[in-house]
Amino acid sequence: MRHAEFSLPPLSEIEKESERRRLGRSHLAFTEAFFQEAQGQAFSIGGHHRVMCRALDRVYAGEIKRLIINVPPGYSKTELAVVNFMARGFAINHGARFIHASYAQALALDNSAKARDVIALEGYQALWPVALRADTSAKGLWRTTAGGHVRAAASGEPITGFRAGRMLEEGEPWRFTGALIIDDPQKPDDVSSDTTRKFINNRWQNTFKSRLADESVPVIVIMQRLHVDDFVAHLLETSGEEWHVLKLPVWIDDECAQVHPKAVMIPHDLSSGPLWEKKHDAAQIGILRLHAQEFASQYMQDPVVSGGNLFKAEWLNEYDDLPRLKWRAIYVDTAQKTKERNDYSVFEHWGAGYDGRAYLIDLARGRFEAPELEATALAFWAKAKGLSAADYGHLRNMVVEDKVSGTGLIQTLSRKAIPVTALQREKDKYTRALDAVPSVAAGLVSVPKSAPWRPVFDAEYASFPDGTHDDQIDPFIDAVVEMCGGGTAAEILALAFAD
Repeated sequence: MRHAEFSLPPLSEIEKESERRRLGRSHLAFTEAFFQEAQGQAFSIGGHHRVMCRALDRVYAGEIKRLIINVPPGYSKTELAVVNFMARGFAINHGARFIHASYAQALALDNSAKARDVIALEGYQALWPVALRADTSAKGLWRTTAGGHVRAAASGEPITGFRAGRMLEEGEPWRFTGALIIDDPQKPDDVSSDTTRKFINNRWQNTFKSRLADESVPVIVIMQRLHVDDFVAHLLETSGEEWHVLKLPVWIDDECAQVHPKAVMIPHDLSSGPLWEKKHDAAQIGILRLHAQEFASQYMQDPVVSGGNLFKAEWLNEYDDLPRLKWRAIYVDTAQKTKERNDYSVFEHWGAGYDGRAYLIDLARGRFEAPELEATALAFWAKAKGLSAADYGHLRNMVVEDKVSGTGLIQTLSRKAIPVTALQREKDKYTRALDAVPSVAAGLVSVPKSAPWRPVFDAEYASFPDGTHDDQIDPFIDAVVEMCGGGTAAEILALAFAD
């Protein structure tokens, strides 16, 4: 009996299939491969690229249908979430349909052309022979022979007659059929205009949403934050949909807080420090901080009200070296809910200068359960005690609000013979902040010019009272009021230099 003849396919075909599977599983691997071929150099990978690509992989898989990525400008967002997302989308489904919008038509058309160029690469075609129709070669509209298309336009331009994705048959399992991709829908220079901003915001309901073939088609919004009422804020507040949000500030300090009750935050698991040191190291981030509003919004992804927040960045003085001090104290704000993921406890070490100023010396911030909170308090006290009393004054006490987790901390510190003052706050935070404003406005508060905690502190300071967090402001207020006093700026200056 003759056996049926069997032969393995040529090795090259096996290699191609292996490569198709490898690149099909990982958006980062896909981007690396074709960036190298197109640009002739390796794609420089930062930790944030891996996080963004993991989120985009979940979109292809249907796990995320509404995705917001907030990341600083210049961090490869368009390369990953627009150009290569569309190119890989056609590899997954030759008939995928995309609508892409950006604030400027030239940008949208350029992104569209770059995606088409990736598809035309020899390496791409060897794995996925996606064919383009010869009768539609414009940057703003091109089609595949399998019925797919890319329609690219400015975010304020009409896009009638086109759909993102395809409507699936009843009972048909979900599969990737395309997406609506909105990249920086608002121009930074125009976002302060209420009329322009509201026009773009309203495009979600009156234009973009109606362009989805059905509600299961994914939407990706990737942008830097620009305003407290920008496109992201509008979506979270008014769309009524569940949005997954990946927030990537230029300076990482623990996991990012909930930006809106309806948002599903995507953890980044990145180490504290610069988001991408190759792009902005600590010193360069220090320069970015000089422009407080842009830093808080575009770089930290915590927009502030232009000219409308309580404390101004220019009011703070900076020092390189501590001057001689009269006395020092530690001021503490403990989390109100120790098990709440987004509550922080803060320790701030302050000194009262002979020049009448209050000096913020050191700061520690984190989410601590009771044992870790106590350990942090003791370590912070020991570190502060290490400063010379002869040069920097006596460390008087630790001031802790007698409430929730603070009550237990007060008891622990007392047992350890650490002088602790139990603070009872009778005013709300905003009213207490008003007591500190004259001192800060008079230039009586100084902070270290270079400290690892400055980026997060500056963003919170600039955004108060409208920021995501205000835990660092509580002890800030306590210290300033005690060391500089309350009252008008003139009264405070007179008291500060009386002795």
